[in-house]
Amino acid sequence: MNALTKQDIDKPIGGLFFMIINTSIWAFIAEYYLENRDHHLIGILLGLIISSFLYFYLKFTKAQKSLPESNVEKTDQEKKNEKRFLIVFGLEGIGILIAKNILMNINHDELFISFFVLIVGLHFFPLGKIFKRTFDLYIGTWTCLFAILGIYLITQKITTSNFANVIVSLGCALATISYGIRMVLEGRKLLLNEVKQN
Repeated sequence: MNALTKQDIDKPIGGLFFMIINTSIWAFIAEYYLENRDHHLIGILLGLIISSFLYFYLKFTKAQKSLPESNVEKTDQEKKNEKRFLIVFGLEGIGILIAKNILMNINHDELFISFFVLIVGLHFFPLGKIFKRTFDLYIGTWTCLFAILGIYLITQKITTSNFANVIVSLGCALATISYGIRMVLEGRKLLLNEVKQN
């Protein structure tokens, strides 16, 4: 087996960085719509999880500094995948802006969080195909189901839009936490294998 390089651990580091940011966003949105009815308990719980991700992020970046650079060039396929990732990411951003404008113009801005989540969920499907990651398909399905649930709860007036947004946000937080745990396990496995070889 080849020695671990800086580039090998880029994926769990990058993945953890995004999950720290995304989980923080969903925690903030959930707490905003809860209006302190939970006495910030959800924010504290999610904050502890985010802190544990941050711990592993710092641990992995520290370990990365002592690893050698990879002398293997990126393949044409890897370069294509990176371009496709940027295209999907760009389309996601455009989709969110379009959804926001349409919902504002038809006076249904209360549905924005659910449509935002739907677009985020949908972006996992092309990513799963590009990078051949089945896990992305599961996360995308989970996220889209919570988006649809939010739209249903609000349009059918089953609950307030605020409480529906809390449910949707917490569903998304569970998705990003699951992804973060996966990145932690992947990073630890890489580093443990490196220790065993030395």
